[in-house]
Amino acid sequence: MEILTADQMYRADKETHAKIMPEIQLMENAGFAAACQITKNYHKCPVLVLCGTGNNGGDGFVTARLLHQWGWPVEAALIGPEEKLPPAARQNAEKFHGPKKQLSFKRLKQLEQTGGLIIDAVFGIGLSKPVQNDVADFFNAVNESALPCIALDIPSGIQADTGEILGTALFCEMTITFCRPKIGHFLYPGKERIGRLVVCPIGIPDAIVAAAEPAFYENTPELFSLPEATPYDHKYTRGTVLVRAGKMTGAARLAALAGRRSGAGLVAVSCPTQSYPIFATDLPGTVIYPADTPDEFANQIKASKTSAAVIGMGAFKENDIKAFLHLIADSEKPFVADAGALPFIKSVKKRSHAVITPHAGEFIRLFPELKGQNKLTQALTAAEILDCTVVLKGADTIIASPKGKAALNATDCFDLATAGSGDVLDGIIGAMLARGLPPFEAACAGVWLHSRAAEKAGKNLIAEDIIACLK
Repeated sequence: MEILTADQMYRADKETHAKIMPEIQLMENAGFAAACQITKNYHKCPVLVLCGTGNNGGDGFVTARLLHQWGWPVEAALIGPEEKLPPAARQNAEKFHGPKKQLSFKRLKQLEQTGGLIIDAVFGIGLSKPVQNDVADFFNAVNESALPCIALDIPSGIQADTGEILGTALFCEMTITFCRPKIGHFLYPGKERIGRLVVCPIGIPDAIVAAAEPAFYENTPELFSLPEATPYDHKYTRGTVLVRAGKMTGAARLAALAGRRSGAGLVAVSCPTQSYPIFATDLPGTVIYPADTPDEFANQIKASKTSAAVIGMGAFKENDIKAFLHLIADSEKPFVADAGALPFIKSVKKRSHAVITPHAGEFIRLFPELKGQNKLTQALTAAEILDCTVVLKGADTIIASPKGKAALNATDCFDLATAGSGDVLDGIIGAMLARGLPPFEAACAGVWLHSRAAEKAGKNLIAEDIIACLK
């Protein structure tokens, strides 16, 4: 599914008004979709609809009117002067014949005592400055109450294009968004306040969305194509991954096992001679090549059967890691670079076939000039500068292409924050590269498989559990 910027959403709205239906009908559709979701997910109870002075407020007034007509006890509170309402929103405010209230902390307490809920239709995706004064105080009071809050489009206070919190923002139990999700639904800290995200169609055609030229997507299997096994396969047609091991052998062992479990036909480990016994006794299904110097490694990476490489895991401050990385890059075979290889990635000339997988700390050491930028900008800028695919890891992992395309991961598996998890991801992506997926697709597939395996593994997982759940 495409993910839209606020500007792209506004353009799609405007074109739909011009070509398909009047603005007031689109607003009616949004309010109807929201009212249906609320009645589907909640029992009838007192409702306070918070309406702003933009079109998001108009959606709120439609929702309030429909719930009122369906027998729900509904009140609406307009936040701001009524004369600021645009024409369609004003018409819908006038159509709502239920009680209209001012913001009241006393009423909030009463609503809490009667088991009510809040519908947030204040700012939507148009917010560009911090929430302040009485509105901020009221939002904080809602957050401190036991009242469930449902947002229309995006919780008020979240910047729609970055996920940043502008001053303060409502914590919502559910967010009902329209047409397509927005960037802020997927990025922290805003994502923490989204709750369950529901995307509702409201009559904007797919062709109009496509005309807005979206470049961002939710990371799903629609973005990549995993090769199917055929009767004619053998281990070499399924690709060979070469993992260069560092002195900390555990990382490479995890990457190698993950590569095998992800469908690579063969995984080989290139390691220092002193580490050979560890790999030979621990990985019976993996081919082990000793190599202590770049010259010895060169023959391994140049071998015709080597399809892709993985380097950097468990290799910290090792003298030859830069030379090994350059040999891999110069071979023009696709590769994954992580951890100990990342400080040298800028020195590599041929990077278009690379995937790098930094976490936030590694990323800022690589690009200190991007500190303070939002995460999506960081990933896209780095991908453009390096001319390679960047996987910026975290609870809101972003996969960025050098061509400006990005996939945002939607998983909420926080248990992935465990030692070795990133090494497993490197092995999975390496297998995807070896099986023939282009770097961006391989990275999307790797992140998706990694996340789904972690969800299967459950709470308090360790890296080995992720590998076991890949099958």
